[in-house]
Amino acid sequence: MDKSSLPVVSVVMIAYNKADYISDAIKGVVCQRTPFPIELIVMDDCSTDATGQIAKQWQKRYPEIVRYFRNPSNLGLQRNYIEGFRHVRGKYLAICDADDYWFYRGKLRKMVGYMDAHSDCTVAFHRVVNYYESTGEKTFSNGSTPADCDVRLLSTSNFITNLSVLYRADAVDLGNLQEWILEDRAPDYALHMLFASRGTIHFFRRPMGVYRKAAGSAWSLNDQFTRYRMSLKVRLNLMREFAGRPEIVDGLRSASSDIVKAMAAVASDESLKQEVREYAGILGCGIPESRPSVTPVADPSQGILKRAYRLLFRLLPLPRP
Repeated sequence: MDKSSLPVVSVVMIAYNKADYISDAIKGVVCQRTPFPIELIVMDDCSTDATGQIAKQWQKRYPEIVRYFRNPSNLGLQRNYIEGFRHVRGKYLAICDADDYWFYRGKLRKMVGYMDAHSDCTVAFHRVVNYYESTGEKTFSNGSTPADCDVRLLSTSNFITNLSVLYRADAVDLGNLQEWILEDRAPDYALHMLFASRGTIHFFRRPMGVYRKAAGSAWSLNDQFTRYRMSLKVRLNLMREFAGRPEIVDGLRSASSDIVKAMAAVASDESLKQEVREYAGILGCGIPESRPSVTPVADPSQGILKRAYRLLFRLLPLPRP
């Protein structure tokens, strides 16, 4: 293919039984206003509902943008991402899962413009609206994130929402990712870290997408301890990956120690408590002794203001793609 006809941005969208949501997700991509070509790679993980049919309808409407692929069998979230990465042709890589969507139509133009002008930037991301379907509540992400930072800050906390990210695709060999990434239930943080380790990170304060937190999603069905364990394991893998970079390992170790302490607080039986002790031994961190919880005295005025803000934000209409 002529290099001039290649897309500047490849968007990978994984989907499994997302018939109720995928149209919003696809619309947010195909309606982007850009002076350059883009492609949307829809990876259908053998859905059993109408996800595939809906994606094919969009492909017929936008054949120059939408590329639809269906796995012959269910690969699972991690391997479906990896399969999608094999089809990437763009200079930049964006991600938007089928239950999220973008609403700002200048998103890709704005982000690519910045990264084109800053060749050292390998990761850009933006603020999102978190939407809790079960309650209708909405919140903004990343209120205090600096405009520019690097992998050292990212090592202390995952502050990048997956649907907001834009990677410089050639900074990481997407066809030869580390095997341990396939073990990670949610490989987004590992990818953020790998790309960020090759350059700088830029944050756009403007909200440009909606992160849908659906009731009954795969993430919400896991209990607290399981979620902490998942977060801890990816950080242990990253510590091994960046063993030669102590400035990264220190941040990962500090975050991991905090996770172990949180695991200790919710460990419900002796086997889980023993698991916590083993992780604490690996990290060389202490486990706080359990103490009676003390409820802090709340400032009544702050409580009123917070409730008023949440009510006002809930009443505002959700941005549409």
